[in-house]
Amino acid sequence: MIAQKSIILLYLSVTANGTSEHVEYILAAEFDVDKGPTVKYQYPRRIEGDEELLAELMLPDQAHAREEDWTVFFLHKRPKSSNIRGHTASREQNSMLYALNLANTKITSDAKRGAIVRAMAICTRHSFIQIYKPILLLAMTEYFDNLNIDVLKNLYQSLNAMDISSMPSFERFENQILSSNSMRNLFVERFQVERLQPLIERTKAVHPQNSILSHDSAKASLNKYDTHFYESKVKFNNLDIPMRIPVDSFPDYVGDSSPILLLTTILNAPPKSFSVLHPHLTTSGSKTHPLIVLMNALLTEKRIVFMGPGRAAKDVVDAVLSACSLISSGILRGFSHRAYPYTDLSKIDQLIHVPGYIAGVTNPAFENHPSWWDILCNIETGEVRISKFIKQPERLSQGVALSVSRSAVGGLGNSPDASFIEDIKSMVVNRYGEEAIRGRFRKFIGQFIQLCVAYDEAHGVNSALIGSRGLWPVTEQGYVISGHGYVWADQQQKTRDLNHYMHVIEGWKRTTNYNNYTSDLQHLVPIPVANMDLQHQIDRLRKVQMSPNSSAEIFNAIRDVVVNPDQITQLLACLPQSQGGLLPIAAGSFHSREEVRYSAAEIMNRIRDHEAGRHFYDELGLFHKLAFQRLYRKIAEADSWSEPSFRSGMTTVTI
Repeated sequence: MIAQKSIILLYLSVTANGTSEHVEYILAAEFDVDKGPTVKYQYPRRIEGDEELLAELMLPDQAHAREEDWTVFFLHKRPKSSNIRGHTASREQNSMLYALNLANTKITSDAKRGAIVRAMAICTRHSFIQIYKPILLLAMTEYFDNLNIDVLKNLYQSLNAMDISSMPSFERFENQILSSNSMRNLFVERFQVERLQPLIERTKAVHPQNSILSHDSAKASLNKYDTHFYESKVKFNNLDIPMRIPVDSFPDYVGDSSPILLLTTILNAPPKSFSVLHPHLTTSGSKTHPLIVLMNALLTEKRIVFMGPGRAAKDVVDAVLSACSLISSGILRGFSHRAYPYTDLSKIDQLIHVPGYIAGVTNPAFENHPSWWDILCNIETGEVRISKFIKQPERLSQGVALSVSRSAVGGLGNSPDASFIEDIKSMVVNRYGEEAIRGRFRKFIGQFIQLCVAYDEAHGVNSALIGSRGLWPVTEQGYVISGHGYVWADQQQKTRDLNHYMHVIEGWKRTTNYNNYTSDLQHLVPIPVANMDLQHQIDRLRKVQMSPNSSAEIFNAIRDVVVNPDQITQLLACLPQSQGGLLPIAAGSFHSREEVRYSAAEIMNRIRDHEAGRHFYDELGLFHKLAFQRLYRKIAEADSWSEPSFRSGMTTVTI
């Protein structure tokens, strides 16, 4: 009861109004020399609750010392079904409002103490709050000149007039493809781009048998449109403000925080052994990498503080939001529900009772009170500390290590932890893009979940992760090819990994995040390819040295099963750019058996005719395209080929 009361106090519980507006509240606050932080205006109605708390959230400590500062806070709502104007909010968690807040300070001799400090916040259902930054800057400038609620009213009406009625929605695997690949024009046909429609129609008329739109001019024009965003606009004070709305966003991807600065700081921190050990956190003992400790802490819902002594509030906000998005990776959810992107000492009595909070602070006093937190990450130095007061876990219910041969013991350098850290270090040093780094985190989180299922299977646990609505089947009856789950190089490596992560797995299974994940599994629609584990077979092609017969079995199974567009979409979701894209399929063009080369060519042809697959094909190198072209011509010329559909429209190949 204490924790629940604290969450309400800190978040301010609001009642959903049932409308279909983008924005539900516009708030304005100011610092009064005599009264302190106060809420000046709320539009279109008041938020019931602690107005003093609301004002403090909008006016962070030392706001008067900075001309500008940005913060983010969240308002929890009592659930009520609603739609966003013209677009169903299927990917958003409507139980929460996201608030983007701008605090400005204006130096003037007319004010007491020589400065005016004001703030304005936009409270919206959308997690992509960054789209509102330009218009909030304009509104704040007007508000300083005209201290009137009409400014808030005008802003509210302008934002809610934004039209996203033609914004496309994407299914599970389509969204996975968008979020995992940087190709600019994936699913471009779904976007009603007026200037491109005539071009698309002309190209289809020229190539009626070819849905690839391979005409050079068409491809050049389509490539200019980035389908990771939907473009709209907001009219504010006779200005058309462009809005680029991410269509591949997730509930825990809040704002436009970049994780690269946080990762760089942690990776560059001087090496240091942990004096406090914890089975959920220090999986490699005192030498566990601090980034792994931080990730394990997020997964097992420890109380985490990101501290930036003397820094602007926006810096710790970015650290909190970055951590939530990285650990979520579009796979898990619920981290932002426990996040306090910025807080201060006045709220510590409530905060310390919130299980698994993730908070950003600027006051260095937090460092001297380890009873307040379990993990502290100093974003200035990159140091990660474990509190000496951290609660040790109860005795593990299934925590019996699996037996492993003596020759296979040791070598934790082969663990997923070690390879993950080396990859992230290399990416940061070599200035990889943010998308590639997020992709590596996504791979790590997906691998961790697969480890959890393998752990349950190995221990015979009655698990929500196994069964008709789980990740793994209870039995492979009906599978056209055997094998499921994560692919290990050998059984000994599997055993080492399960023993290595045993305590983290047990910790994660006791969290609300785990409950969210297993609940989501229950509500997923059936997958298009249900009679084989497609990801498992692709990973075998990618990771394992196999005999010609074994690889032939995989290519032939994919050829027979992956036929319609939805099934091809699921296949493409298993082949992200960061893991080589179509290379596992393209490698089949060089198989020692001719029939397998033909199977690989047929799979490639289906991909190339697919609305998203054609972009994957364009990413292939010339070497693989030429190999495919040779096969293509040979098949077209073979009198004995029994599938004319494979030959239709195949007299030319676009390289």
